[in-house]
Amino acid sequence: MPSCGCVKPALETGNLLTEPIGYLESCFSAKNGTPRQPTICSHSRACLRIRKSIFNNPEHSLMGLEQFSHVWILFVFHKNGHLSYKAKVQPPRLNGAKTGVFSTRSPHRPNAIGLTLAKLEKVEGGAVYLSGIDMIHGTPVLDIKPYIADYDSPQTVMEPLQNFNLQTNRQKPNIVSHSDGKTEDSDQQQRSGSDAPQPRCSAEGKPKYPENRAAEEKYLKHSGTAKIQQTLPTCGERAMDLDVCPRSHERQSVMEEQTGACGLQRSLLEESTEKRMGCGEGAAILRVSGVERQPEAPPCPARTTDSVVPAWVREAPVGPLQVRFTPHAEMDLEQLSSEGADQASFRYFESAVEAKCAIEAVLSADPRSVYRRKVCQDRLFYFTVDIAHVTCWFGDGFAEVLRIQPASEPVRMSDPAESLVSLGS
Repeated sequence: MPSCGCVKPALETGNLLTEPIGYLESCFSAKNGTPRQPTICSHSRACLRIRKSIFNNPEHSLMGLEQFSHVWILFVFHKNGHLSYKAKVQPPRLNGAKTGVFSTRSPHRPNAIGLTLAKLEKVEGGAVYLSGIDMIHGTPVLDIKPYIADYDSPQTVMEPLQNFNLQTNRQKPNIVSHSDGKTEDSDQQQRSGSDAPQPRCSAEGKPKYPENRAAEEKYLKHSGTAKIQQTLPTCGERAMDLDVCPRSHERQSVMEEQTGACGLQRSLLEESTEKRMGCGEGAAILRVSGVERQPEAPPCPARTTDSVVPAWVREAPVGPLQVRFTPHAEMDLEQLSSEGADQASFRYFESAVEAKCAIEAVLSADPRSVYRRKVCQDRLFYFTVDIAHVTCWFGDGFAEVLRIQPASEPVRMSDPAESLVSLGS
């Protein structure tokens, strides 16, 4: 290896080997019939056990995870069958139409990495129990991350940073109404009914700001509890976050020094500032106990970012199917749910009703590929969920379950000494 430093470490270039933290034990034993999205079948369940080759004490790595309701699962599409991929794909939801691979969730990607959001049922020792999954048995899992709606959901209102100054890294002083000591919200007075978070005020018993010049003059005339000095806010006073305002002999020099640098900022913010502060052309600087206080800078408006998806995702060309069971299939399901000496009951489902709901959810979303829909319309379709091997067929707008027979138990994944997945080679 050359020592000149021209070859970057593999981690910096993205060429690395990833080691699975565990292998999923899932109710879906094969690709056929496995939901394409986690929200399709809420009754599907799985278990992930953290390998001891990753952590000597796997339970330590899961400490605190039980406090979350959902988790992100990063995994490998290990059943792709090949490593080839194309720039354009035909997702089943488009029913044959092509689109870019990065605008889909196709498993055939440059890096065969999948991401799913699963409901966290419980954490026991070094095992994580999940529901609402779309991964098959034996899936190599690369990572677990907690789902945090405040960060992960684009519908969440983004909190403004109006109470924190990036230059001084200090919290801005807050003001409380002098009359009743309750928190006053000048923004809320100007914009009633707004859902955006507003800056709070601290309980120091300071008078609240007059809303305009006339109110200021009236306030100056009648107030005897605090000395208020009326002045036009300079650009420096608006931009700087100071607990103590400059003295009268210093204010002129500060304004001259900052006029040029902040002229553009003032021109951009002046109109919105005056509207939100409700002070017209002037502002009030409070002097309490001999110390002058700078009014709070105008709050940045909160912003809501809405999630946008294309029409083919929102309204798929292929609608949900109606699912029905033959009487024979109903009997099969009841017999399958009763535990006998020669037959094991469900491993992941709690009852026959839950198993039926899972089968209906899988078939309603039409798990067939585009090829099967167009070329193999008259052929039977098979899939396995938990210990139920389902035989069904598809008609025009419906799917009918013909038989439900016991399936062989899925092969449990062993913990190999070395199982490295190469990424970005």
